[in-house]
Amino acid sequence: MEGSKVMRNLREGLHKVSISRIKKEMNDVFYLSDDLVVTKLSPDNNTTSDYPASIDGFSAVIIIAGEATVSIDMQNYHVKPNTIVFFNPDSIIRTVKCSNNAQAYFLAFSRSFVNEIQIDLSTSLPVYMRFGQQPVMEVRQEDVDEIRQLFRMIMTMTRSDKSRYRHEIIRTLFTTAFYMITEIILREQPEEAKQGRCEVLFNEFMALLEQHSKRERNVSFYAKELNITPKYLSSVVKEVSGKTAARWIDESVILEAKALLKYSGMSIQEIAYHLNFSTQSFFGKYFKQHTGTSPSHFKRRG
Repeated sequence: MEGSKVMRNLREGLHKVSISRIKKEMNDVFYLSDDLVVTKLSPDNNTTSDYPASIDGFSAVIIIAGEATVSIDMQNYHVKPNTIVFFNPDSIIRTVKCSNNAQAYFLAFSRSFVNEIQIDLSTSLPVYMRFGQQPVMEVRQEDVDEIRQLFRMIMTMTRSDKSRYRHEIIRTLFTTAFYMITEIILREQPEEAKQGRCEVLFNEFMALLEQHSKRERNVSFYAKELNITPKYLSSVVKEVSGKTAARWIDESVILEAKALLKYSGMSIQEIAYHLNFSTQSFFGKYFKQHTGTSPSHFKRRG
């Protein structure tokens, strides 16, 4: 109870940092609209050095020089070169201390930007779990060198005059970085045999989701397939991944809907039927609720 009270007090005095605000307040920032920013961090260029902050989006920091102590949701982590730090949306972040020579790359991206990336759920799982459970990961120097090259390319393209396909190029580079980090995470993970019951259940849920999400959107269906209660399934999925089972289902449906709208050539009515919506209107309302735009507008935008 005392810990949760401290967390509430912290959140009340929290410095909320949006991607838009990062663009305005930090020096030498490279950005794509309000969806993606990349910059270098130093002791003089750090939004979390004087007060706790919460970033409105996912973010990651790659330490390339010096050392620092970072507090994430009131737990301190010592970070040094060749370390990647992952931050969930709404995590409480504070730089407790850092050396004068500390340098890092900082990447932040919105939820909507992630939803635009066509990455299947089973591939994205290790990264989502890392964001939710193990925010600090040590990597090899060659890993950092490869990721830095991608970050530099993203930074270059944000200021490129190739405006027609700039967004697509940056999304492709981001997807490449995502897969690269996923590969590193999988390399560092313990063997599957060492997984606990919750992780096994979660993986079984994700396998069912890939198989049935085009037709089934109720948590109760997946719970029945796993012979557990919907409440227990939701609790397990939230504990393992940081997201509810319902949210995973919605994200899977929206990912499939976006792919069909963009690439299939099917009409919106055909897509609604394909995804087991009772009417096109219901599908439209569902899609807009989760994306902020209508299926027709998304389809026209390409």
